[in-house]
Amino acid sequence: MSLRISTAGLQMQGLQALLQRQTQLARTQQQMTTGLRFSHAAEDPSAAAQAQTLDHAVAALDQFGRNADQLESRLHLQEQALADAGDQLQRARELAIQANNGTLSQADRSMLATEVRQLRSGLLAIANRDDGNGRSLFAGSQSHVVPFSDSAGRVSYAGDDGQNLVDVAPDQALADTNAGSDVFLRVRSGDGDIRGRALPGNTGGGVLQGTAVTDHASWNGRTLRLEFTAPDSWRVLDAGGATIGSGSYAPGDSIDAGGVQVRLSGTPASGDAFMLEPAPNQDIFSTLQSLADALVAPAGTPVDQARLNNAMGSAITDLDTAQNHLSMVRADTGARLSALADGADTRAAQDESLRSSLSQLRDVDYAQAASQLSLQMTALDAAQRTLLKVQSLSLFDQL
Repeated sequence: MSLRISTAGLQMQGLQALLQRQTQLARTQQQMTTGLRFSHAAEDPSAAAQAQTLDHAVAALDQFGRNADQLESRLHLQEQALADAGDQLQRARELAIQANNGTLSQADRSMLATEVRQLRSGLLAIANRDDGNGRSLFAGSQSHVVPFSDSAGRVSYAGDDGQNLVDVAPDQALADTNAGSDVFLRVRSGDGDIRGRALPGNTGGGVLQGTAVTDHASWNGRTLRLEFTAPDSWRVLDAGGATIGSGSYAPGDSIDAGGVQVRLSGTPASGDAFMLEPAPNQDIFSTLQSLADALVAPAGTPVDQARLNNAMGSAITDLDTAQNHLSMVRADTGARLSALADGADTRAAQDESLRSSLSQLRDVDYAQAASQLSLQMTALDAAQRTLLKVQSLSLFDQL
């Protein structure tokens, strides 16, 4: 049985082979030009699907990076704001110490009060700072409102207690800036545990020098009242009016009762009293307002001077506690900045791994492609020569 191949069929077969070689050569040339193994998913569906998944993962890492950059900027701004607020409080403390002596005139104290009010206004401006993009630093989750406003010496808060969480890396979210209510409003007074204060009706010269808890179990957070039954004798009452301690007093003595120690100077009058209570929260603006008000109060008599000294002592203690509070918030801010740096390392490692996998899937191996191009050019040349030979065949050559 003989097989017949027509001249047209033979030439068509050769032409198809030639076109196939040209297609392969063109694809290899395109790979070397673009640097990509494929430009359409149809060329390698499996690799294209894997590459798309990796592309999404890389895009997510890029978004995490942008989130982290924005959060880092806001946290740095918060840290600077807290440092500036601490400077304001330090200056107010220096003014309170300066006023806590009997050498200043009423006019001098009025000048100090004016500066304290300026410090309070500066602190309010710090509390209302934004991040340069119209988002307040200390408004909680309500970042597009101005958090603090002052009306007749009273500061109100328009933000909330929330704190946004920002995704900065896979499985890692960090808190945004602190709510202003936690930073500036809910600040412990006294030494943070207990606060002692002279009652407004005192008529003697007793000045509270310090109050401290010496035995927390004995004190147990009770409100106590230190009364002077005479200038040289005292008693301590609990909230129910029961006497839990008594004794004699001389100026400069320390009084210990109920797990609390009180240091006094000066001579109280009979009936004078001091309250010893768990340190309540007090906003920083009220602390500065109280200091300014105390500075302009009359201090011409020994009783007035004692009231001034008690007010200055309370202000100094409250300012110290407020500064410690801001320092703790700054430390927490620093911890988040450190966590951001760790998150950046995690993102960088994952990004490198993902891009390496993408490169293996998508990028062309130039050495292999160059070798393949050379072979394909040789094959194409051979195909062209073969086709020319076939086209030149004719039966007339055999006659």
